[in-house]
Amino acid sequence: MNIRPPASLRTIFGSIFGRLPRDERALRPKQRENAWVPAFRTLEPRIVLNATAELAALGDLVISGDAADDFVEVSINAAGRIELFDANSAIIPIRVGTDAYGDPIFVDSVHPTQITTGRLTTDLGEGNDTLRVDTPIDLKVNVIDDLGNDSVEITLNPDGSGTSDNTLNIDAESIRIDGSNGNVDLSDGTLNAVGVNGSITMANANDVTLGDVSAGNDRVNIGTLANPITGELTQATGTDIRVDRLNVQADDGVDLSNPGNTISVVDDVRSNGNITLHSEATSLSDDTMTVNHVATLDDSVRGDILITVQGSVELVSSNTGSDTVLSTANGEINVSATEDIEIDDFVSGNDGTGATADREIIAGGDNGRVNLTADEDWIAGDSVQINASQITDGAVTINATNVQIGDDFEINTGDGVGVARQFAPRPEINVLEPGVFEDVPPGVITDPTDPDYVEIETAFYDVDSISTNILTQANENDATGVFSVELGVAGENGLTLSIDWGAPTDRFQTLENLAGDRTRVDVSHLYTQGDILNSTLNGRASATAPLEVRFAVSHHASIIINGDSIEQSVAPEAVTTAGGTTLRETVDGGLITSTDNPNTVTSFQGNIVPDFESGRAFFVIPRVDLPPAFFAVRNVIPEPIDPPPPFVLTSTTELSNVTFETAEASASPLAIREEYFQLRTLSPDPQGDDLVEPVRLQDNIMSEEHLKDLFSRLPDGSYEIQYVIGESDQRTILRVDLRGGEAVILSDDIDTGSLELELIEENVTDDPQTSSSQDQQNTSNGVEHESGS
Repeated sequence: MNIRPPASLRTIFGSIFGRLPRDERALRPKQRENAWVPAFRTLEPRIVLNATAELAALGDLVISGDAADDFVEVSINAAGRIELFDANSAIIPIRVGTDAYGDPIFVDSVHPTQITTGRLTTDLGEGNDTLRVDTPIDLKVNVIDDLGNDSVEITLNPDGSGTSDNTLNIDAESIRIDGSNGNVDLSDGTLNAVGVNGSITMANANDVTLGDVSAGNDRVNIGTLANPITGELTQATGTDIRVDRLNVQADDGVDLSNPGNTISVVDDVRSNGNITLHSEATSLSDDTMTVNHVATLDDSVRGDILITVQGSVELVSSNTGSDTVLSTANGEINVSATEDIEIDDFVSGNDGTGATADREIIAGGDNGRVNLTADEDWIAGDSVQINASQITDGAVTINATNVQIGDDFEINTGDGVGVARQFAPRPEINVLEPGVFEDVPPGVITDPTDPDYVEIETAFYDVDSISTNILTQANENDATGVFSVELGVAGENGLTLSIDWGAPTDRFQTLENLAGDRTRVDVSHLYTQGDILNSTLNGRASATAPLEVRFAVSHHASIIINGDSIEQSVAPEAVTTAGGTTLRETVDGGLITSTDNPNTVTSFQGNIVPDFESGRAFFVIPRVDLPPAFFAVRNVIPEPIDPPPPFVLTSTTELSNVTFETAEASASPLAIREEYFQLRTLSPDPQGDDLVEPVRLQDNIMSEEHLKDLFSRLPDGSYEIQYVIGESDQRTILRVDLRGGEAVILSDDIDTGSLELELIEENVTDDPQTSSSQDQQNTSNGVEHESGS
């Protein structure tokens, strides 16, 4: 409270009780006749005034108080003049000057035009003071705070355009501004709520433009649920607001996005239009702004939420009846922080069993999308759910360096079209050799024989469920394979299975909108004969090497999480295995919602295509003990090996004396048996015919050198070398499986024991005569017979 000097007090007391003589000899000046004497109100001695008012020489209307609790009400009477009243509704006189005798002149009211500076300045001093001002148009109001808990209430009066643009510079513990249902422009003023538990409140306004606002330990309340401001809340360019707790109810939108703003807690901000907030949280405790509730309400118009934070932001409800923190009736939700974003469930018990009863973030309507970006960590506690109505790509997008997720987490898009709950542990496959692989169990204890081992369910798919069938014949020389895998965890939906079949024909296939719950998916694929014989995709080395299938599993395309690492809580009973309550995994490529690394690509037919290296399956090319037949006949036929030409011996015998004798004798014809080696090309079908007719081999084929030469010239396949004796006796000498020119002997057993070539003797009898006759006959026949060996 300003303390006036004794001379001033003497003047004030004199105006109330009459002039006080300095001593008994003091003489009163002689009055002139017809002198003007100002009118003033004579107050009863029992009333003691705490506040005074004066039209200062510099032109301000100054209201002053003392150390007691002051109450001053500034009002405008019917004549448009300013009057001051105390708590008893008694007029506080306004000193407007002094008379000719030096006595103060007091009046009951002044016209605003008499306030030449256009400024009302108030300093109510110590005590718990109250100031109420019915502000004339264009009057500036300055309120200086002093000790005590002061309250200032300002009622603004719109001008002809419906706008109040008074400059208000107010310091007080409690500030309340009534806009009289007009537009309020406070661009040039400053509202400063001081002390602890103070507040700045604005009501009954249309559009509101704030200037500098400081309520670092206090609340700012603009509009109420029952009586929101009917327009938009904005702030003037170049101004800042510093608020401990912010509450706004505005019909047409909220834009408090100036870069210098510092908002500690967003208690409740609601609007039918867009809501944009910014906070420099690095100056706050823990560098964190807390958001309890922000919502857009009208689904007939678009209303987005945009929150940017320099520092971290925590999204957590303070309402025991609802966990919803951010919601739009028809709009996007965008939150970005230069440090962390953390989302917590305030009351986990009200979520229900379906994880949909009490969502923390809801983006509704035709424009319902969610985008959350943290430069450092993105953290979702237990029982956190995020919902977006859209199902377009990236309807829910999360970007962070590290992502941490608790139990019972869910992202839901399109009312269940896409549902993602688990992102870790990620499945891992260790390929031992083509066609042979094993899963890599997550956790610290990975040995299933360890007594402390507990199996942890992996995200995306179950490695143990991966299987392929035996290729079966299709068409004439094609084959069909079936790849199977179990997808997702309980409650998930809309998963995508992307397959690279490892062959040029229809190489890539994508299956979308698949159910989770470890649902088994069986996918068939037709491999053409060209695929089987010629494909070298995915590292295949030869026509008989397994066909390598690569695949990836992703959550619905509307759900995207990008980050360098993922950490998600595991079941309590798996803590021993995991070595803790969570498992942190590095994500190659940074796409947490997929098992694929999007950065690994390959070239195919002139195009850049994905390389699904994370998931593996193999179709082994069947051998002779497997049923399908798919080798192309024309590529399997070996070039015939011509047998050596017969060596013909021709002899001529000259006879000088020929005697013919006739004798009857019985004789058997000469038995000649043909013996040779032949090569059979076997069908993969044990019941099928040979792929080509047998080919006769050279007699010395069974030497090591000749066998190696033969095998090097034959294509991959299964072959038999048989020893043929006559027309019906065929004995298997050797059975081989050729792979890359190398022979794998499948069986070296033959039908009997070791075989040797035997000399076939002539069929002779014991009768000498018969024998002699036969010899003569043979000699006679030998004259003209050409024999070959």
